[in-house]
This record gives sequence, C-alpha cells and structure tokens, in this order.
Amino acid sequence: MYMDFNPNLKFDEIIVRYALLIGVGIVLGVMHAYWLTPLAMGIFLTAILGWCPVKAMMKGKKASAS
Repeated sequence: MYMDFNPNLKFDEIIVRYALLIGVGIVLGVMHAYWLTPLAMGIFLTAILGWCPVKAMMKGKKASAS
C-alpha cells in the first residue's frame, strides 16, 4: 500500500487543529494529566505538517478501490 506524504489538509482544517490543540493543552494542564501529552503532540504534528495520516489512508483506499 502506497501512502502519499504530501500535505493533505486545507487551511481551515489546520486552524481547527490548532484550536483543538489549545483546548486539549489547557485541559491537560488544569488536570495535570501529563501522561496524555502524546495526544497533544499528535495534534500538533498534524497541524504543523498539514498532513493527516487517517485522511491519507482513506484517500489511498478510495484510489485502490476504483
């Protein structure tokens, strides 16, 4: 299976991910749940790279099905 690593998020999706990152970061900081930091890092990486692995897999499955 081939996965395309080119950016696949639109600008508005990236903005939503940054907003989600801020919300998750505040909740984690208030709750002192630092063991959930990988969740925030995953959101951060998808936002900064503009690439979502789930969206890339779905696009790959649609292309291979047709």
